[in-house]
Amino acid sequence: MTIGHKKQKEVLERLAKGKNIPHALLFSGIDKIGKKRVAIEFIKSIFCEKEKGFCEECYSCKSIDSASFPDLSIIEAKDRNIEIEEVRDLQNRLSLKSYNNSLKVGIIDDAHLMRKDAQNALLKVLEEPKGDTLLILITSYPQMLLPTVRSRLEEIKFSVVSRKEIEDYLVSLGASEEKAKEIALISSGQIGKAIDFLNDKEKLNYFNKAIKDIISLAHSEMYKRFDFAKEFKENQDEIVNVLDIWERFMRREILLKVYGNKGSLENYSLKKIKEIIDELEKTKYLIENTNVNKKLALENLLITL
Repeated sequence: MTIGHKKQKEVLERLAKGKNIPHALLFSGIDKIGKKRVAIEFIKSIFCEKEKGFCEECYSCKSIDSASFPDLSIIEAKDRNIEIEEVRDLQNRLSLKSYNNSLKVGIIDDAHLMRKDAQNALLKVLEEPKGDTLLILITSYPQMLLPTVRSRLEEIKFSVVSRKEIEDYLVSLGASEEKAKEIALISSGQIGKAIDFLNDKEKLNYFNKAIKDIISLAHSEMYKRFDFAKEFKENQDEIVNVLDIWERFMRREILLKVYGNKGSLENYSLKKIKEIIDELEKTKYLIENTNVNKKLALENLLITL
């Protein structure tokens, strides 16, 4: 079961029960908060043989989980791109007769990674659906979808999971209350991140090192910041991971300041921290979605610290 997103799941439950399912949905919200998992549970509730929610035990539920359900096709980005051929293949799959005499369903995860020609190909699917089909696009960057595509989708927006829900879930997985509180605090409402931290101690250590780095850089001379930028050697995934951690750290610093608690950047004003967060978001977006010079983008960010 997914954690959080009560309102979104209630909306989807009403759609499934009323059999009034739109042709195309857009699940939008920041990364690692469970959007895809909610989509999978929604599909289970449509096809489950128990006809009451979803049972996790019938053929439909099990095969949907294992991505072997014949009426479900999923596209996931390879090499950070979704090509037109993949969209055309999905179009062909959706045009086939349903195995269950029901819906044919397609999911496009990280839909913002579709190239422009792929999005234009998808437009044909949206404009001329064949038979009973459901298309779900999942993205952290809905603004990267073409307006003609986005206008044909019914959007459901997802927000972060509450800290208390994350804590309770981690405890249910066997974490101590102290460890659950620590992880929930640094996960910034991203349940996927929290689970990663719980299951992989190295990721938690990596997080703590990245925090030490930004605190040190904030008090370092400019040449040391540039030396730091050189170490990444155009490694996109590593840069994005570090920027993601820095952003969560900065958001935590804002909360500490707002509630009058001592943070790690005492000399930084709220305005300055917000400026850094804006620059972090901008840099992460450029590195993930454009051909920007990664080292230069990172250097420009470090200048603002």
